[in-house]
Amino acid sequence: MDQAEVQALFRKFAAPLADYGATSAARKELAEMLARILWRAMIAGPETEEEIQKVLKSTRKLGDDSLQAIQQLYFNEMRPLVSEEQIAALRERQRDRRKER
Repeated sequence: MDQAEVQALFRKFAAPLADYGATSAARKELAEMLARILWRAMIAGPETEEEIQKVLKSTRKLGDDSLQAIQQLYFNEMRPLVSEEQIAALRERQRDRRKER
């Protein structure tokens, strides 16, 4: 998977979140940041996904309704856009990049 494919897949993955709350420049920036965090968590695996959910809840910067909406968006609309094969390729790509460092 090359960089262009990764970027296209990320845009596809992030689109539901961007559509959900990006009504101002600040909210658009927040949606993009959250999409990147969720993207990295998805690649890292289920344990990291769970930790991200705990952190979002514990910071109290998001109300319970907002947190629940984000969780539903992630699990029902964002994550299903990326196949298990694509996640495996992304994980392999990440391992290769770490070896290069």
